[in-house]
Amino acid sequence: MSKAKEIREAIKSIVGEYPEGIFTAEVISSTETECDIQYGDTKFTGVSLFSSDDGKLLIKPAKKSMVTVADLSGGKFRDLAIIKVDKAELIRFEHEGLKFEFDGDSKKFELATNGANLKDILESIATILKSLKVAVLAPNAPSGTITPDTLTLVEKFESDIKMLLK
Repeated sequence: MSKAKEIREAIKSIVGEYPEGIFTAEVISSTETECDIQYGDTKFTGVSLFSSDDGKLLIKPAKKSMVTVADLSGGKFRDLAIIKVDKAELIRFEHEGLKFEFDGDSKKFELATNGANLKDILESIATILKSLKVAVLAPNAPSGTITPDTLTLVEKFESDIKMLLK
């Protein structure tokens, strides 16, 4: 018998097949803050999705996926919380102005910090490229420097990139 199997068997002999208060269930539905799960023949509603009280981390499980649930009420099944997600539909993390989100439904992600976000930054570079102007000093002369309004757009773009990315 392998060492891992010996450890597993020793744990089972102490706590039984499943530790009290922790079980695996199937997700029936979910919202931004909670989900409904099916455990055997029993349905539980209002199971918390947040891993922290302030809601800065959200992992929303996909419908029909499996989740590991902790019963924080000591076996009374009153205060249930998701502690592991098999398949995530949405992952959101916020911390001191930084926001990071992957959305499996829309197949999009968001990255933002303190007023700058990646989508706006990339849209601003598209605007800069579409409106790029240079000063022409005389007919048939080579192009001159970037015009002040274009330079302002480029400098804002550079500032936003530095604010958002390491």
